[in-house]
Amino acid sequence: MLLYHPVAKRKSDPKTALERYRAKRSAGGTPEPFGDSTAHRPRLFVVQKHSATRLHYDFRIEFGGTLLSWAVPKRPSRNPEDKRYAVRVEDHPVEYADFEGVIPKGNYGAGPVIVWDRGLWTTHDPDVGEALAKGVLHVDLHGYKLRGSWMLVRLQDKGGKDWLLIKKKDGFSRKDDDEDPPPETSVFSGLTLEEMRDGTPRTASAVRKLKRRKAPAKALAAPGFDLMLAETGEGPFTDPAWLF
Repeated sequence: MLLYHPVAKRKSDPKTALERYRAKRSAGGTPEPFGDSTAHRPRLFVVQKHSATRLHYDFRIEFGGTLLSWAVPKRPSRNPEDKRYAVRVEDHPVEYADFEGVIPKGNYGAGPVIVWDRGLWTTHDPDVGEALAKGVLHVDLHGYKLRGSWMLVRLQDKGGKDWLLIKKKDGFSRKDDDEDPPPETSVFSGLTLEEMRDGTPRTASAVRKLKRRKAPAKALAAPGFDLMLAETGEGPFTDPAWLF
């Protein structure tokens, strides 16, 4: 069995591919990213749980500089007998894979969003663009909750938006997926969708401390910060506020 990295060229430019995404959103009204030409997330996949007009899961795979996206009304199932309906929607910027928060009322897709799963993907198809055009894409997911072999199959409709997301039978498939589902919490924050929307005692306490210290209220992008690196010292670090 051969697996390929999804590196085939796309016919459309990422800037052009994001026009529909940007047309639906106001940069000043939503914390969602708008796309940076320097952003790079090769081979990334993400599933975001999103409560907008209806609760759904957004399945996204990076290809050619943007996130190809499908809205899945029901949670992706690890049971090969389940065929999850998936609607192809506009491409999203790759930075969207980092986004979780609450889209304010009055904006497109208003409601809470969490990163339900994330990881890397590989493909069984030597040419992803050709596979998408034919309407059958075979991928392997390497996430926290979704792993193994999956199929995206386009239905024979006129618009080309209707697809099925299907788990292939392998060592990661689960016939008891409904009885023993993956956790519904974010793989980033550990919060549920409801906690993201309503807040939790943990977040409320943190917000109070930040307000007391007059921390600036603005969106923070993790890629903009330097990583904390190891430093040399005269002895082992210890502090009563830390648990080792």
